[in-house]
Amino acid sequence: MQFSWGPLLRDVSRLDIKDAEKSNAIAERIRQEIKEGRNVDATNSWRQLEGFISSASNDVDFYNFLLDTASDPLFMTEVQESRKLTTETYATYLSSKAATSAVDTSSFMNGVIREKLKIIPKSVSWGGQSGLVFDSLSNDFMKPRIKEVDELLSLGINVTIYNGQVDLICSTKGTEAWVQKLKWKGLKQFNSMDRKPLYCHGGEQITKGFLKSYQNLRFYWILGAGHFVSVLFVSYGVG
Repeated sequence: MQFSWGPLLRDVSRLDIKDAEKSNAIAERIRQEIKEGRNVDATNSWRQLEGFISSASNDVDFYNFLLDTASDPLFMTEVQESRKLTTETYATYLSSKAATSAVDTSSFMNGVIREKLKIIPKSVSWGGQSGLVFDSLSNDFMKPRIKEVDELLSLGINVTIYNGQVDLICSTKGTEAWVQKLKWKGLKQFNSMDRKPLYCHGGEQITKGFLKSYQNLRFYWILGAGHFVSVLFVSYGVG
């Protein structure tokens, strides 16, 4: 995935040749660290790559490469001001939604949701723990899972992959690359299939995405969406 960042950002003019080459050099180091089983080192190098790209691109938004981080409406003001790396901001989406709707996430989870579920012990309260969780999983974060996807496909289990067009951190370019590494016997036929355009239900015939499907593998390209494509995916009722 990290090898897609440099070329992609160069294509959209957020990096020049020099910086794209440096991005690729760090990505190569990450690949070597993964190959040697140094997964924590690979995660730390991934953080370094993020920091370099943020600096070289003048803070491109990792969730939408058409924006600067500071102009992303999904980011809370305090996150913008602290300029935290994206490893620490995965959990800000709900918080930002709460901020724009004048609802405090902590109060919401410990109030309305607690009352609705009626099973949360009084001694337990909700809190954001994403940073601690990420640090605890730093040894697993960079491990490839292509073999597991291959196994699911071989067992006949439905696999659906979807990507937001303007997502950088999980870019479509990178996702397409790892799909081509699958050993699944249906991959060649999958590649030869035509894509079907997708539209919003009841809306105008404006292309909102594409779908390619063969046997138990489906791949959705969601146009105009970024890292939080799952929210749009559900809202549009795609599929």
